Amino acid sequence: MTHATLFDAADLAHRFATAKDRIAAAELPVPATIAEAIAVQVAFVAPEDGVAGYKVARSPEGMNVAGRLSPIAAHADAEPATFRWRNGLRVEAEIGFRLAAGLPPREAGYSRDAVIAAIGSIHLGVEVLDSRIEEGGKAPFLLFLADRLGNAGYAFGPELPREFLDGAEGRPLEVSLDGAPLFAGEAHHPASDVLAWLVGWANETERAEDTLSAGEIVTTGSLCGALDVAAPGRIDVRLDGRWSLPVRVA
Repeated sequence: MTHATLFDAADLAHRFATAKDRIAAAELPVPATIAEAIAVQVAFVAPEDGVAGYKVARSPEGMNVAGRLSPIAAHADAEPATFRWRNGLRVEAEIGFRLAAGLPPREAGYSRDAVIAAIGSIHLGVEVLDSRIEEGGKAPFLLFLADRLGNAGYAFGPELPREFLDGAEGRPLEVSLDGAPLFAGEAHHPASDVLAWLVGWANETERAEDTLSAGEIVTTGSLCGALDVAAPGRIDVRLDGRWSLPVRVA
């Protein structure tokens, strides 16, 4: 019997979706390929989620990967988006894009300028991280990838000027929980470039045809690292002293 017949993506997705507590990695089947991990992500995301979204990243081996975002909440001025809190939850302040044109896989690939041309708008975002796996990012990478790279929600905030495509580095960034600082310093992306991982994923020819479609949201990596949120409350992100995004964890 082959691994393909043994591995059940829908079953692993169901275990993630229904777990009341985090599950030890040793108790879970590990996908053998990126394709199997992505199949779990597809089965894990509720069909009623509406707009599709992805977080783009790079694996420890340098491979371009993406995790589905769910749920996605568009920021409303009247009330912050609310996500579930539990011990171990973390948040990241990020730059997100909404695509105006699709970037389907193609052998010729995409230049940086071509990717920029497909971006319709740039936004401040907050990613909520709450892995279903006890070890989180220390679990086998393909298992963590199946777990949507730990994503537990995304707030898509106010629109930013297009200068942020090349100029997010070094801008003042503050993140607080009920007024108490979680981060205060300069914005810094792990690749020193908020476009790097999106360009990498756009040029991944093995990804599904329906990824990076027009209208999708893509978030590109933390500007402040992953910040521990020790208690429920209101999180406020302020970038460059001009743009803010509140979210609530409860």
